[in-house]
Amino acid sequence: MPEHVSRWPEGHPLPALPQQRQTGPRSESVELTTEERAAFAELVRHLGDRDV
Repeated sequence: MPEHVSRWPEGHPLPALPQQRQTGPRSESVELTTEERAAFAELVRHLGDRDV
């Protein structure tokens, strides 16, 4: 191992880092109105038409 890399005992959390979640955030969803769905579809079409 290179000298500039220090070893930290395996299984011990680093003191400067907060505890990490073991799972991702829970999924959320909302129901869109017909108008919102239409507006979103138009936005997607518009973004898809852009030249990259």
